[in-house]
Amino acid sequence: MWGLEDALKYLDDTAPPGKSEYGLGRINHLLELLDHPESGYTCVTVVGTNGKGSTIAFLDSLLREHGLTVACHIKPHLEKVTERIRIDGRDSTPDEFASALWEVKKAVDDAWSREDRATYFELIFAAFLCAARTAGVELVLLETGLGGRLDAVNSVDADMVVLTSIGFDHTELLGDTLREITREKIGVVRDGGILVVQVNPSEVMEVVNELKHERDVRVFYNSEDVSGIKLGLDGPFQELNASLALRALKILAREIIPRRFKGELDRKSIMRGFGSARLPGRWEKICADGDRTWIIDGAHNVSGLTGVLDKFRSEYDRSGTIIFGMKVTKNAGEVIPILLRSASRLIFVKVPFLESWDPVKLAGIAGTILNDNDNLSQIQVDCAENISEGIDRAESGESRGGATLITGSLYLAGEARAILKYIPAREK
Repeated sequence: MWGLEDALKYLDDTAPPGKSEYGLGRINHLLELLDHPESGYTCVTVVGTNGKGSTIAFLDSLLREHGLTVACHIKPHLEKVTERIRIDGRDSTPDEFASALWEVKKAVDDAWSREDRATYFELIFAAFLCAARTAGVELVLLETGLGGRLDAVNSVDADMVVLTSIGFDHTELLGDTLREITREKIGVVRDGGILVVQVNPSEVMEVVNELKHERDVRVFYNSEDVSGIKLGLDGPFQELNASLALRALKILAREIIPRRFKGELDRKSIMRGFGSARLPGRWEKICADGDRTWIIDGAHNVSGLTGVLDKFRSEYDRSGTIIFGMKVTKNAGEVIPILLRSASRLIFVKVPFLESWDPVKLAGIAGTILNDNDNLSQIQVDCAENISEGIDRAESGESRGGATLITGSLYLAGEARAILKYIPAREK
């Protein structure tokens, strides 16, 4: 009997190790073998640098409150791979995930004709589309992984594209300027398509306006105000993400599937939708024992981290602890000065599953900055081999009260989340 363990082994054995060529050839071939599971429902694709997951969480909740059945493609997962297929507000069960991947495996075994193999991400994305087709959903919400134009989700023709905040990330693939990055991100928009846009720097808006005229795209700018509305997600920028989700909902209801909304949107459903939105790993507070508050946030680029660290500093007056790790391709020199202004203690750790900065090297950069700045001389810098050891060190600090923020990567957030579940049971 094919089950989740078999599915996970198949993913490990089939997906090629290392880097694969960036492009749509493999996923287009796979969807053709599967008889196009991307057809038959409305599709909204969310692109951008920051805020994609939160915008999807709000939009998913708003749509379901209005009676639609929705499937969300979540990435990366924090703890379990089954999180990547989310239908009607719940993660897939192990059996559901395995069944969807079995459908993909069978198609590959029967008719795969390319020399290059499908990647881990492509296999799971195809399984998600199969699961959505099996469930008979009305609408799917897709989040791009890297860029947009050559991302696997661009194999699906979106009825609407939503652009969140744009910043610098993955510049080695997307380009060194905001114009280049934006071009790659909005490459998912089809000629004559609909694009809903968050307020962005002028370079980004220039590219959007060029696209509008070059390819006859209908552009709708975000002008919603959600101040005063109770939101289910906390953290920096969530009002901005919520307002974008509301704008997208209104465009869907008016321009794309008006028959499903039967006139005006329901205000009570909007309020409930905002209040019930959930997204683990984004300013997620875990009060472990009444003595210390743990905050998990997967921010992993300068713009995202700046917002998270500003909020942490303002709420805890630089008295807290930060456990931090980051991918080796990120610019530590940009981030560490902000970290040093945001807490009284830093613990650097390795990020799981990624090529990570060595914690000792991060501590060395921090030490150099501290030596050159007398105002920061009281800040304590420490290292740990992994997040488990980092959490132990934070617990055993001189001050066991206060708050600890764990940030720098969604993979780090997921690992920490799994560990922190068991902290209340530990002996203090």
